[in-house]
Amino acid sequence: MDDEFDHDMLFEFESPVASPGSRDAFLLDAPQLSRQTKHNDVIAQIEAVFETVADALLNERADITVSLAAHSTSSQDDPSTRGPKATFTFPGKNASDAWRFSVVIRILELIHESLSDGVILTKRDLYYRDPALFGKQATVDRYVDQIAAAFAVPRSSLNVTAGVKGLMAGAAVIHRRDGSKIGLTNVQNGVLVPSMEEVLSVDLSRVRWILVVEKEATFQSIISSEFWQEMMWHAVIVTGKGYPDIATRAIARFMSIASPQNGFAEPPVFGLVDYDPDGMAILHTYKHGSKKMSEDNAALIVPTTQWMGLRSRDITDEDHTHRNQGLMPLTRRDRHKARKMLEWEQFSDLEEAAQWRRELQVMLMLNLKAEIQIIDSDPSGLAKMIKYAVKDT
Repeated sequence: MDDEFDHDMLFEFESPVASPGSRDAFLLDAPQLSRQTKHNDVIAQIEAVFETVADALLNERADITVSLAAHSTSSQDDPSTRGPKATFTFPGKNASDAWRFSVVIRILELIHESLSDGVILTKRDLYYRDPALFGKQATVDRYVDQIAAAFAVPRSSLNVTAGVKGLMAGAAVIHRRDGSKIGLTNVQNGVLVPSMEEVLSVDLSRVRWILVVEKEATFQSIISSEFWQEMMWHAVIVTGKGYPDIATRAIARFMSIASPQNGFAEPPVFGLVDYDPDGMAILHTYKHGSKKMSEDNAALIVPTTQWMGLRSRDITDEDHTHRNQGLMPLTRRDRHKARKMLEWEQFSDLEEAAQWRRELQVMLMLNLKAEIQIIDSDPSGLAKMIKYAVKDT
């Protein structure tokens, strides 16, 4: 998803030079700050950038240099807490520098407009405001996230959300801020996961457990099965269609972490993913967050997520020899990703870390991977796996 100038990044993050009200203050004081206060702060930072540009133009300077960094909300200065600093210049050394400058200024302009008007935009909305300049969606995705990092705020404080792609079904009822309700029972193909800006509360009074699955194909297979006709009255199933978007991660957390908005419910969450490096990385994203969006992780992680499968035991069980037909060799990319994942350190405890590394090591040793569908090589295999995992809920 990187744009064509990925080899020469616009944002050159320098060593932190901070003040206590910057990065950590945004994160730790968030509950005390109203949404409007945070929006006003971002507006002020964007306007400071625009003033720098205007001043350079009025004084006919040869180059316009702008720096983005979370400004202080305190009179004291602590170098350890400021967000990363980003600098860019126009016209710069070449056409690439000029294009980057234009892209970021245009995105800042659109963010300023959305904050001032109180309108929430998706990244897709931003792209279609100026497709000729941006060239492709990945450009907007990349720089919106980097602007949020430079300002040391979650992306939601920019009034920008990812486009919704997740699906859900089951026993929950979502109450929206406009007074309407979304019922998830008896839905044929699932319901699009709503943006959290639309959600007021969720009724989980009938929900005993939540299942998060990696793929839409698995999601559709489950909700069209006979056993789901029984389970849908006391369960919720969610899919992010691969690596989950923010809305899918947010609704999973919203339903699983006790709060007044979900009736203080804490249903257990189970993760069902492919037996390959991407499947394990997707599960890790739900449970521990995304490195690329560290500013948002605190409001998105589901630390209680339990790993239902697939694991090495699910593909090496001698009682299920038919599953061997669905095994595939790891690709070079798979092996490279698995080796990098062995270096990850974000886990709940030592036991989880050891389990994680063991599964990766076995995967590399066997040089095999498998998709969730391999379980259905046995009659009702997937149904049996799910029923066994949730039997104590």
